[in-house]
Amino acid sequence: LFEKPGERVICIMTSGNLSLTQATLALVDDDLVLANNEPSRETITNTHTLYETARYVGSKVRAVEKRDRVALEADGFDFNINLIVGGQIAGLAPEIHLIYPQGNSIHATRDCPFLQIGETKYGKPILDRGFNYETSLSDAVKFGIVSIDATMKSNVAVGPPIDLLCYETDSLLANSRMRFDQDDPYLQEIGRKWQNGIIKLVKEMPAPDFTKPSLGFATAA
Repeated sequence: LFEKPGERVICIMTSGNLSLTQATLALVDDDLVLANNEPSRETITNTHTLYETARYVGSKVRAVEKRDRVALEADGFDFNINLIVGGQIAGLAPEIHLIYPQGNSIHATRDCPFLQIGETKYGKPILDRGFNYETSLSDAVKFGIVSIDATMKSNVAVGPPIDLLCYETDSLLANSRMRFDQDDPYLQEIGRKWQNGIIKLVKEMPAPDFTKPSLGFATAA
């Protein structure tokens, strides 16, 4: 998290090879230190737009790629890193960008209001069915937690702690942050209610009528 209260809030999420994500973030941090003696140096805290910020972070991914890809692939490892850069700079609208291993990026839009990295296939269907651009911040948080709960249920490699940051447009402060551990009562309650709710919903759905001929199967003569 990179924050200048009243000026900008920038959050970076990462997935993939831990050494690559740490190396990328280390380069971002190094620029902040070097800028103390080089005021003109580009850093994550002096970019002018979120797109420029995403391009800046992407350039650090490329720097790591140039240094490490050959050695990794020589030992059978993929250059596996993805990042999400989100936040707001004063005077501009908030944005979210997904950065690929090649350093290029895409951004969320009204038609595609969320981005994911890491293990996405279990949680994405939940977001696809209920989350949209008009979803309130409160409901967006619940959708996110249900989505990650579904992912944890289906993939034992995903689990707590879960870090949550809620950002309110134009606040330019990251003052709503939480961490959920394995035994967190709220996390357990959401998981329990979501599971019971889907069971209840399935029970309320109409059953197929097996007395009607199916158009999908040929009947034996």
